[in-house]
Amino acid sequence: MNHDLTVNRAWLEYRKQLLAYICAKVDSYEDAEDILDDVFSSLIKAVNHKKHPTRIGPWLYHVSKNRIVDYYRAKKRFEPLLDNVAQEQKQQVNAIQSISKCMIPMIRELPENYQHAMMLSEIEEHKYKDVATQLGITLSAVKSRILRGRKLLYGNILACCELKHDRSGGIIDYELKPNNTCRNCS
Repeated sequence: MNHDLTVNRAWLEYRKQLLAYICAKVDSYEDAEDILDDVFSSLIKAVNHKKHPTRIGPWLYHVSKNRIVDYYRAKKRFEPLLDNVAQEQKQQVNAIQSISKCMIPMIRELPENYQHAMMLSEIEEHKYKDVATQLGITLSAVKSRILRGRKLLYGNILACCELKHDRSGGIIDYELKPNNTCRNCS
């Protein structure tokens, strides 16, 4: 029996009915078309591997039902993950916006040589080279001051706040520590 003829005949005879069946079960027409293509790809594979179904119609509906189940399994597995990621990103943005309100006062409390470098690079977003020019120091001195300033700043934040991190280490929330002495975050 000619395999191409079997697949072509099945396509002509069952395509519209199967598409209507699949469309009734899934959310979008595009998804239904993808599932239908997958069903006929399965038929082509079966015919090419000499596993030709004896009754093509019931076989196509059975494969369609299985592909629809697979579609919902995949959808179920990915949707909550995307919702969780979006929620974590929103929490992270809110926490960073909230804690950043006290950053400038905290930077102003750093020793003066760190203060200027931090304000120029971290708040005003100047490049290190420009910071070096403005402060009249070397590029390596700027990098050193910013690194030390960040460490001091982080220490000050940890002294007054308990940070909560997400799975990747990003800050998603914070709480003021009881009896903290921070004047900036209260």
